[in-house]
Amino acid sequence: MPLEIIMPRLCSDMGKGSVLRWFVQPGDLVESGETIAEVGLADAVFSLKSEARGRVVRLSLDEGAAAAAGVVLAVLEPEETSPARPEGSFCVLPPGGKKKSVKIRRLMERKMTESWQTIPHFFVTVAVDMTDVIRFRKDLNVTINDFILAAVARSLREHPWINSHWVDGEAVEQPDIHLSVAVATDRGLFYPVLRDCGHLSIQDIHRRARSLAEKAQHGSLAPEEMEGGTFTVSNMGMLGVESFGAIITPPQAAVLAVGTIKGEVVVDASGEPGIATMLRLTLSADHRVLDGADAAEFLATLKTYLEAPVTLVTCDYRKSGR
Repeated sequence: MPLEIIMPRLCSDMGKGSVLRWFVQPGDLVESGETIAEVGLADAVFSLKSEARGRVVRLSLDEGAAAAAGVVLAVLEPEETSPARPEGSFCVLPPGGKKKSVKIRRLMERKMTESWQTIPHFFVTVAVDMTDVIRFRKDLNVTINDFILAAVARSLREHPWINSHWVDGEAVEQPDIHLSVAVATDRGLFYPVLRDCGHLSIQDIHRRARSLAEKAQHGSLAPEEMEGGTFTVSNMGMLGVESFGAIITPPQAAVLAVGTIKGEVVVDASGEPGIATMLRLTLSADHRVLDGADAAEFLATLKTYLEAPVTLVTCDYRKSGR
């Protein structure tokens, strides 16, 4: 029975994927596990492999052509029938080693251009004193970013409208908090998803975030580990960037951009100058869903949690009534 190789589905709201490169031609004998093609899906490139030995009968799409999920890309005459699937590893390096893929760049370019042209962005920035976070993170053996993620999750629980998607011309509040976390790698930028963050302790967030970051660095993220984000956190603090405005990933309504922590001269309530370790957070928001007051209130709550981080440590998310 002929084996049909189809365009895989990366996520439920995925648009078309494209065939970037064929590695076989009609008449070729394909071994089990052999790469048939590179396909572009969302912001990543995947190897499409065969799990059966067989001969290529037909290629249905030219290189560069796009097709929806489920469309037949090729037909093989196998010795034993088994479906082909994208390799579990999130990303395929181009020949030549650890260089950022031009193809990934092109896919990202299209998606970000669409976002910028269709979403009315506005930006709100707040400065946060991170002195206590720096003190607490050493005691708990977690990272500053773990505190930020925990504070974001708690703030989204208190301001659930920020955790919305723009779907079919209207804003839809999402019932669960799934944080997409930007991870820069040699292969490009990836967004693994921390699921159900509203019910995780900071230690749980630390373990999950570290595991996903390691998978991203090693190219072993599964497609389902990058699906379903409801809100994105992008941290460029480790690169020395003081502040920036990130582009929203559709259909999300907002993204938080995290800058670097640096010592600054501040004036206290009594008018006395001093040095504090300050961080700037910038919320990029979709003006179709959120207004300035929504953004300001969310950032005010986020600032409160980060400037009093003991509340993140002592609170049991799973028993919280909010």
